[in-house]
Amino acid sequence: MTTSATSIRMDDDLKKAVNTKLDALGMNFNTFVVMASKQLVAQNRLPFDTTVPQAFGREAAIEELNQMLTISDSELKYNRDQAKPVQQVSEELADYHFD
Repeated sequence: MTTSATSIRMDDDLKKAVNTKLDALGMNFNTFVVMASKQLVAQNRLPFDTTVPQAFGREAAIEELNQMLTISDSELKYNRDQAKPVQQVSEELADYHFD
């Protein structure tokens, strides 16, 4: 099997942090890249989960509250377990410590 050299550009601080973690695992960066590449080929996907973090700021909290408040009377009759007292909603929102 022939090999080829590959260069990667990355932030110096990130490189140091990655190498610290890899040293603790007993491997070097090259081994990690080869392992990740083999898993990419074998699994036909990235070898780790990727997600877009849910932005939950003040606007999202207000939107969620508005959605909760627009539950119709008929829905409330059948979904009382989903309805929350205003005091409980207020306390839950206070936990987010919005600025």
